Amino acid sequence: MSNLEVGQVISLKIRYNNQGITAACSHPYLVVDVNEELGIVEIAQLDSLKGKEFKAAMKSNKTIFCDSPRETVIDKDSYIQLDNTLLIEDFPELAGLFRRQTDKLSDVKLREVLRAYHTYHDTHEIDENKIVYMDKEELLKLNP
Repeated sequence: MSNLEVGQVISLKIRYNNQGITAACSHPYLVVDVNEELGIVEIAQLDSLKGKEFKAAMKSNKTIFCDSPRETVIDKDSYIQLDNTLLIEDFPELAGLFRRQTDKLSDVKLREVLRAYHTYHDTHEIDENKIVYMDKEELLKLNP
């Protein structure tokens, strides 16, 4: 498939929900799962904390600081959205077209983020409007 790995970051324009609302520009997404058997990559949106520091206190977000250790996949303090399930079709060109770099989030931070993500998903019902699947055709249409 695409050779994407958990902990890497891709940059895409996606459809945020099943009502058809799409991003106006590309955003970074952390790869949180790669299911080779199903051909699906699960991603979670990253956003900068700057000007939105209050988001750090929300239980539906997990803060990721860009230092200690210094991160190469994010360049500013950020948070990951936990209250979505964003699934995209895995295809051979996916990594080449959209992966920012081959680096991954540092091990300790990645484990913390994945634990928070999976715990949130195990203990909260994700609104079906926020469970989004996009196939290759839709991704390429939004990201020409």
